Amino acid sequence: MSEKEKTESGTPKGKEAFEAEFEALPLDEKFSRLFKMEAVTIGETINYVVNNSSKLVEKAVAAVNDLGRNAQADCSEKKEAAEEPAKKESKPKADKK
Repeated sequence: MSEKEKTESGTPKGKEAFEAEFEALPLDEKFSRLFKMEAVTIGETINYVVNNSSKLVEKAVAAVNDLGRNAQADCSEKKEAAEEPAKKESKPKADKK
């Protein structure tokens, strides 16, 4: 269950209780709690970016590897195709001797 679903399925009483508790706090305690929540949010954001960045790098490496394999296969096919006429030409010459 996602955080959004948890929030949406939460009771209004829980939200009201949280709001009432927060409103009752002195101003410095409100700032303190808000800064703590912001720190958690920033930490989660950084983790999200790092995790997704590493996935992106992994996909890019896989794409480059696939590109390299395809290029190598194409080069091998072209080399073999270029060698085949040379082999055919050299065989009749060998047979004529």
